[in-house]
Amino acid sequence: MTDTPGMLELLRSAPIFSRVPEPSLERLVDIAKDITHPAGHVIVRQGGGAHAIHVIVSGQAEVSADGTVIASLGPGDHFGEIAVMEGLRRTASVTAATELRVLAIDATSFRRLAQSDAGLASSLPGVIADRLRELDERLD
Repeated sequence: MTDTPGMLELLRSAPIFSRVPEPSLERLVDIAKDITHPAGHVIVRQGGGAHAIHVIVSGQAEVSADGTVIASLGPGDHFGEIAVMEGLRRTASVTAATELRVLAIDATSFRRLAQSDAGLASSLPGVIADRLRELDERLD
């Protein structure tokens, strides 16, 4: 991956990875892919399978459920982690509102790393609980 220091800082600042130790973050950077989606591209579809965790580098995205926009996302925001970590179907669709650059960590690589990296694995339960609380607050 190019620009490893910048990508490491981006992951470090993303709430989903805030509890992950530095060596584990470095391993995540190693497996992340830098992807740019054009405006209008549906990145994940509600009801679909979990294929990656996405952290937004630049651009804007819209989150919609049952056809209604429920959130806007920008740099540093992330999506897909609950479906990947819990093996669930996507609860919402995410569409690039503008050209959208993301770091994508594919589900298989993430799960493999979580099984072999104690620092990453031990941070996940707290991350999931925090994210579920945050999502619950947004919906209220």
